[in-house]
Amino acid sequence: MSKFSRDRVKGFLHTDGRKMVNENGETVVLRGWGVGSWMNPEGFMIGGVPLFAEVGGFNDFALPRRFERGRTMETTVRELAGTAYAKEFAKKWYRSYLSEEDIRLMADMGYNSVRLPVSARLFLAEEPEIQWIEGGFAVLEQVLDWCEKYHVYAILDLHGAPGGQSALACDDGIDNRPHMFTEPESRERALLIWEEFAKRYHDRWIIGGYDLLNEPLSGPDCRKLLPELAKFYDDVIPRIRKYDKNHMLTLEGSVFSMDMDIFDHEYDPECHNWCIHIHYYGFSPEVRTLYRFLDASLKNNVPIWIGEGGSDPVSNSVFYEIAGAYDIGYAVWSWKRADDPKGDGSSAVTYPIPEKWDVMRDYIRNGGPRPSYKESQEILDEMLEKMKPEYYTVDRTYNYYNLRQPGIRIPAVGFNQGSTKSNGWIYGNAFGYRTEEGMKMPLRPDAMPPQHVVVPTGEPLRESSPLKDLCLELREGEAAAYTIRDVKETCLVSATVRALGEKASVIVTCTSEEGKREVSEITVTGTETKEYDLASLSEGAEWTISLETKEGTVQLDEVIFAR
Repeated sequence: MSKFSRDRVKGFLHTDGRKMVNENGETVVLRGWGVGSWMNPEGFMIGGVPLFAEVGGFNDFALPRRFERGRTMETTVRELAGTAYAKEFAKKWYRSYLSEEDIRLMADMGYNSVRLPVSARLFLAEEPEIQWIEGGFAVLEQVLDWCEKYHVYAILDLHGAPGGQSALACDDGIDNRPHMFTEPESRERALLIWEEFAKRYHDRWIIGGYDLLNEPLSGPDCRKLLPELAKFYDDVIPRIRKYDKNHMLTLEGSVFSMDMDIFDHEYDPECHNWCIHIHYYGFSPEVRTLYRFLDASLKNNVPIWIGEGGSDPVSNSVFYEIAGAYDIGYAVWSWKRADDPKGDGSSAVTYPIPEKWDVMRDYIRNGGPRPSYKESQEILDEMLEKMKPEYYTVDRTYNYYNLRQPGIRIPAVGFNQGSTKSNGWIYGNAFGYRTEEGMKMPLRPDAMPPQHVVVPTGEPLRESSPLKDLCLELREGEAAAYTIRDVKETCLVSATVRALGEKASVIVTCTSEEGKREVSEITVTGTETKEYDLASLSEGAEWTISLETKEGTVQLDEVIFAR
């Protein structure tokens, strides 16, 4: 049974050194999605305003824009459709955006976890007294029931803390300042939120962890508050542990969860059940890009979790496989978004925007004429309707790549971490990619090297990347391996290969997770690139295909796992 499998979703998730384990002590590597725009809507994913304002600099103070975040989405709906409608719309949104079908589909695809972003104001009223909002807890608990039904660990993510913690639109704050760290009342309310979650959910094993703050101190001029972030973690964890000694805690550093400076001491001395939670977009898919996180993990003897991030499907597939070799899991952002040509972001699921949405968009973005109350209500009703599973489109190929399932083409240079046998190539490659492996990775025959010198002509730089432009050269005795998972029916494996010379021979070894082993040999003839059949894999949870050159030299471009 694989460490990525949903079969290991059993009991409370704990840390054991630099691994996460279930109640049986089995290693669990989280693979899942973050459900952006559910309880914490963000305009750029739902047909609202772009991620960053078109006017003004990043450092400029600015009040939130219409339909930019949860609180301004609600006020915009009130402007457009009236107060009574707006109250009902908010309730319907939270129940429509994330359905049982979404959780079932994640599980069916093979994911074992989901990150659930919540905004504090949906649980604790923004009023002078401490007033808990039972409706918010009820919505969350229904989703937790679905997660338990389908065996998907839920990570409870405080995306929007009282007052705002990120200095970004994503924290659902009243403006783009981190008031949680500057206002004692807001800070205390954040502590109370986690106390309340701990009281209510201390015995809910399906909650895989508590994500204490999303992307804290990520806006401009926030670094001076870094000591306050460390102090908040030092204060909140004992208050959680007073009621809950079961759940793993995930702690994020500052600056989009990329800064490791605060991880200089033990944050959970009573239970030592915490991990370093990072966010990583646009990564180079190689182990050295993880160095600063691995360094912090080693010093603190805690796991790493990539709780948010993503890139193109092929990069995801290579990078997350490399990370998995170090028991590092991931949650891609974001599960669902509007199918909006003027929007941003990527997702597994898209839903159609209303037919007349441009009328609404003109009002939201440009201050255009406000649609009538009746027209606005009709458009917003259509939005809620189109979110339902019967309308949305699933990008299954994206998920095949994330999960390493059949139906993908893996660049030959995206081999498994630690799988190679090399003769010690010391000269690197045009991209400086994975040089520590000692493998020769020349440019593909039709590829051009990356541009290192920019001539000020105004011409765009030529697009290039190691996964697209490099091939893997295997000389005699050299080898590399590739893994495919969740093979439900016969999977044909092939590769695009050429010989450097008249011919070369390659030993193909296929090994299943259960220990089944199949060995064959192929002969590659001529310098022309051809697709060669390598193997026919039977049903199995995991297969690893190793290619070793027996005689001569070959260059591989891609390994193809057909569906």
